[in-house]
Amino acid sequence: MTLTISSEENESRELAVTVEVEEARVQKEMRKTARQLSKRFNIPGFRKGKAPFGVVASYLGGKQAIRAEAVESMVQPIFAEMMDEIEYEPYAQASFDDMELEPLVLKFTVPLEPVVELGEYRELRKDVEEVEVTDEALEEALERVQARHAEIEEVDREIELTDLVTISGLGELVKEESEETEEAEEAEAESEESTEEEASDDGEQAQEDLEAEANRILEEATSNVIFNEERLDVVMDATKLFPNTDFVKNVVGMSAGDEKSFTLSFPEDYEDEELAGNEAEFNITVLEVKKRDLPALDDELAKLEGDFETLDELKDQLKDTLHQQAESEAKNALIEGMIDDVIEDATITYPEAAVNVEIDGMMQNFKQQAERSGWNFEDFLKLQGGSEETMRENFRESASQRVERQLILRQLIMDELITVEAEDIDAKVDKQVESFADNEELQENMRNYYKSGYGFDMISSEILMDKVHDRIKEIYAGDAPDLEELAKAKEAADSSEEE
Repeated sequence: MTLTISSEENESRELAVTVEVEEARVQKEMRKTARQLSKRFNIPGFRKGKAPFGVVASYLGGKQAIRAEAVESMVQPIFAEMMDEIEYEPYAQASFDDMELEPLVLKFTVPLEPVVELGEYRELRKDVEEVEVTDEALEEALERVQARHAEIEEVDREIELTDLVTISGLGELVKEESEETEEAEEAEAESEESTEEEASDDGEQAQEDLEAEANRILEEATSNVIFNEERLDVVMDATKLFPNTDFVKNVVGMSAGDEKSFTLSFPEDYEDEELAGNEAEFNITVLEVKKRDLPALDDELAKLEGDFETLDELKDQLKDTLHQQAESEAKNALIEGMIDDVIEDATITYPEAAVNVEIDGMMQNFKQQAERSGWNFEDFLKLQGGSEETMRENFRESASQRVERQLILRQLIMDELITVEAEDIDAKVDKQVESFADNEELQENMRNYYKSGYGFDMISSEILMDKVHDRIKEIYAGDAPDLEELAKAKEAADSSEEE
C-alpha cells in the first residue's frame, strides 16, 4: 500500500479526501521522469537517455523541478486509486483542491449523491379537474385557420378594425417621480455597498464587474418599457391587442406614415398583474396598412386546411389537438404542483457541484441562443458590461431552484417505485407508428428510431412522466397503491425474470 487515505464528509454531501503518498513511490516516479527528460535534452557528455539522475537533476535546476514534473504525472492515477479505495460513487466531477510536494499530500473534494427526504407527501389531498376543450378555445383555433388562409392586400387608407397593421414604437409605464427616484436610490445604494465589499476582496477587476452589474440594476430599477418594436404586424382586434384598453381605438384611423402619442389605462383586474391599475404612454408609427379578407367558416375552408371533406371533420381534428395540448399542459402543471407541495416539507442535501453543473448547462444554452441570434458571446458580454463569471452568479439562484426541483421529482419516482418496463416501450412505440401503417419502410424506420438513442430517451421520458402524473392523481385522491405491496410485486417480477 503506497497511499494513506483519510476522508471526512461535510454537511453539504461533499467528501474531503486527503491522500498521503509514500515517498518511495515518489522517488521511483522521479527516476522514471528523469529518464524521460534526459531523452528530450542534449546533456553534454552523455547520449540522450543515458545521463544519470543526479546529472539530469542538476541540468534542469535541481531535484525539485523533477519532483514537480513527476507529481504532475502521478495525480490522475493516484486519484483513480483513491476512488477505488474509498468506494464512493461521485455525483459530479471531483475537484483537485491542493497539494504539498514534500512529503507528497494531495487533497480532493468528491461530490456525493444528494440525500432527499420528502416528508408525508402521501397525505396530500387535492381535487384534480378533468381537461375540457372550451367553445372559446375551439373558436380561437378556427380563427387561426381563417387567418392562415386570409387574402391580404396593402391599402392606402385609414386603418379600420380587423386590418393587419405593421407598426413600430415605444410604450412605457407612467410612474410617479417620487416612486421612480426612490427605486433608483435604493438600487444605487445597494450596488455601491456591494461594490465596496467586493472590491476590498477581489481587487480592481471585481470592482469593474460589480460596477457593470450596478448599472444593470439601476437600468432595471428605472426602466418601465412594456412595448419596444421596430416592426411588428398586429391585427386591429380590441379583444386580442392590449384587451380592455383603448390601444386599438387610438390606432384605428391612422394611416401609413402617421405617428401618434397617447396614454391609456390598464384596468385594476388586468390579466397581467404588472400592468394592472397602471397608465402607459405610447408613441406609435404606422408603417403599413393591409386589408384582410377572411374566408368563410365552411367546408371549403376545411379542404384548404388539410385532408378534410367537411367543416365538422376539421372541428373534430382541432378539438383532438386542443385536448392533447390541454392534457399535456395539465400533466406538467400537476407534476409541478406536486413538487411545489412537497418541497415545503422536504429535506434536501446536495453538493455545490450539482448547482455548478446546472449553471454549466444554462450557460451553454445561453451561448447557443446568443449565437443563433447572430451574437458573438464575448461581444454580447462586452455590450452588457459584464463578465462570464458575473453571469454565472446571476444564474446561481435559478440553478439552485432547478436542482432542488429535479431532486424532488427524482426522489418521488424512486420512493413510488415507478419504472419504465420493456413492454411499456413496445406499447408506446406501436402507438407512435400507427399513423405510418401505409408505409411499411417508414414505419420500420420510426420503430428503430424509438428503440435507440435520442428517440428511446424521449419516449422513455414520456412514459415515465405519464406514470408519474397518474400516480400523483392517485395520491391526491387518496387512492395510491400500497408501497409495500408494490415492492413485493416488483421483487417477485425480478425473481421471475432471473429464473
